[in-house]
Amino acid sequence: MPWSQQQAPQTADWVPPRQPACSCPEHVDDLTNLVVPVTDDGRLQTTYDAMTVEDLVDSGALSAKPTKADGRWLDTFDPQDGTFKQRIGPFHWALWIGDAARLCYDDDAAFSLDQALLASPGVQRVEWMDTEAFLIGAPTLCASGMMAAAARALADPRVRQR
Repeated sequence: MPWSQQQAPQTADWVPPRQPACSCPEHVDDLTNLVVPVTDDGRLQTTYDAMTVEDLVDSGALSAKPTKADGRWLDTFDPQDGTFKQRIGPFHWALWIGDAARLCYDDDAAFSLDQALLASPGVQRVEWMDTEAFLIGAPTLCASGMMAAAARALADPRVRQR
């Protein structure tokens, strides 16, 4: 049976936790003044030296939304034989790290942004979908805690070191 027709294990009824029922070690409101350095290797025309987490949130460059029940799993597909090979997930959060936040990490860093996210307490899996979008498996984090984990990952100096 194709993966898409199989029953997803106990994730359809997941509800995003709210404070204080979450397991978050910190929330984005705790980090509004955290300074996130900006990477500029000469390719970017920027006047920023750094931004605060509040700047990132206010600009819309950092946000987290719960995934819909039908979007919590990714299926890997083999185009050669037309079969589904593996189901990956569940993913609970769609994390957006937009243009302004894009200045805060280096694509060629030895410690990538998805690795920094995965090292965050409560984060079980990370799938980097495209330049600005991530799927995150973190069932016990609330939206504010998910954004705090992302802010800490962006502030990690290793995501800027080659």
